[in-house]
Amino acid sequence: MTTPPPYYGPPAGDPVGPPAGNQNTQGLVGMILGIVAIPLVCCVYLGIPLGIAAAIVSWLGLQKANAGRATNRSQALTGLICGAVAAVLGIGLLIWALTAGQNINWEDFQNSNN
Repeated sequence: MTTPPPYYGPPAGDPVGPPAGNQNTQGLVGMILGIVAIPLVCCVYLGIPLGIAAAIVSWLGLQKANAGRATNRSQALTGLICGAVAAVLGIGLLIWALTAGQNINWEDFQNSNN
């Protein structure tokens, strides 16, 4: 009785793992978060953290697309732009909401120096 030859793994040339270009999840998730973040800016300011998260995830997806490991560069770029717009709009609206209605009396600042 002969012993079988040892197993060394798959033959050379056989793909191991997912094929290249199949790492599109971050770009897709970033785009969805970015698009959803824009209307949520007006609703309880949820768009600020969601926009920041969209920008970060989309930037990571864009890096994968530029390296050739993903094929959805446009989705990642859309998520990055929408996330940044949502974050900037949300921060602007938050600053406006905090300062709106406050009447600044400049004479108080001038009189305090005397």
